[in-house]
Amino acid sequence: MMRELTAEFVVVGSGAGGSVVAYHLASAGARVLVLERGPWLHPKDLSHDEPSMIAQLYKDGGAQTNNDADMFVLQGSCVGGSTVLTNAVCFRMPEDVRRAFLQRGFVLPQAELQQSFARVESVLGVGPLPPELWNPTTARLAVGLESVGATPGTFQKAMLHCVGCGYCNVGCRYGRKLDASQTWVPMAVARGAVVMPDTEVVRIVHRGARVRHLLCRDRNTGEPLRVVADRFVLAGGAINTPELLLRSGLHHGRAGRRTSFNAGAIVFGDFEEPLDGFDGDQMCVHHIGERFAIEQIQNPPVSLALTLPGFHGEHAERMQRYRHLAALGVLVPTLPTGRVFLGLGHRLLRRWFDHADLRFRMSPFELSAFRDGCRTAALALLAAGAHRVHVPCAANLRIERPEHVDRIDEAMREQSDLVGFGSSHPQGGACVGSDAAEDVVDPDFRVRGLRNLFVADASLFPQSVRVNPMLSIMAVADYAVRAIGGVRPPQLIEEGPAHAARLQKGGAA
Repeated sequence: MMRELTAEFVVVGSGAGGSVVAYHLASAGARVLVLERGPWLHPKDLSHDEPSMIAQLYKDGGAQTNNDADMFVLQGSCVGGSTVLTNAVCFRMPEDVRRAFLQRGFVLPQAELQQSFARVESVLGVGPLPPELWNPTTARLAVGLESVGATPGTFQKAMLHCVGCGYCNVGCRYGRKLDASQTWVPMAVARGAVVMPDTEVVRIVHRGARVRHLLCRDRNTGEPLRVVADRFVLAGGAINTPELLLRSGLHHGRAGRRTSFNAGAIVFGDFEEPLDGFDGDQMCVHHIGERFAIEQIQNPPVSLALTLPGFHGEHAERMQRYRHLAALGVLVPTLPTGRVFLGLGHRLLRRWFDHADLRFRMSPFELSAFRDGCRTAALALLAAGAHRVHVPCAANLRIERPEHVDRIDEAMREQSDLVGFGSSHPQGGACVGSDAAEDVVDPDFRVRGLRNLFVADASLFPQSVRVNPMLSIMAVADYAVRAIGGVRPPQLIEEGPAHAARLQKGGAA
């Protein structure tokens, strides 16, 4: 007989959206069960062994791509979700994006959304990255950006006593990054929520206008489970949430459509002298524009090798220059033209190919913005003192002087010309809005046609938020709990490591 679990609320996913919702519901006294497909790894379980950590922490071991295999899409698959793999970068949703959402019927009242941002930032301990943690390439890159007319800024981050090891993208073995696994999840558990890692939701079983239960599977034993609740919240992310809806026969023709990204690749500068950019935080300086963003990203060796242009011996020679390299990532907010769908492989070979497909192709407009961003990044690196620049394309370009950057246009005519192109920020696919014929989710965060099924993750976003989206996802989830569970969050949340640190500092003073 199939084992059955019950709760008042079931939250599918423990990342940026699900963890916040679970905490608020548990704080209100509800019986909350959080289902997470990935493992629960604690700081003691993490290491700087990149291949091992990527295999354990990332969905598909970091190998998730679009159907054309010319774009990677990185997502977390662990308790805490993709927040565990971020650089703890925290940007508030730009006001023009909030207004664009409003025009589509996604109403996020400005005053209440700002309160949600402030509440989330307090839990995460968001603040400026201390200059003593900047890696040695930072000052040079800031000067380079400024010299080409790009305004350099520094990051706000969710860190507590960061040691600047530079391995943020494989989790924090020191427990200093205040991602969801270190804040909202343990705070929810302390309030009574139950987290079940290694539990995959296979299908939403519904009848009429209600979800009856979830069919799940223990990924360690293969045991099937039935999970029954009063209300269900999907928070598996912009790929997994629409995929689950499609698997369950819900909203075919709408779920999975209008997927967008912050997508891009990395431009590398090779300097004559060693810079040792690995000695400090990975991301310290940026330029945020409307058409593209440029963000410093100084990856550790394996991650850098995966995105460094060049093939065979040429690639090996460039890796030998690891200590001499500085890097600027170029990100473009894409139009919502991507699509998550169940393709031929899933339909014919479901037992062996139980996986959604992803289609995305950059438009000429987006390619133009990306090329302009690469030109700006290349010029900034040259101005910073690089003697050679490697741009993310298959063509073997030699860019050693400013006039060489014009070669980028010819080398980057199509998405398939790019190397190391991808995204860690998928969004959309179960968009919220007022159009019942197009939008999967209504303005009350409820999946249309089902009274007790809600969404609280990046799949809600009708378009890309343009900046790193973690903080926006958390703030929207904080706002959404009013509709999901009738919960009004307190003005202040006095829990978690950041609050404990503030108390300790106040006591010491």
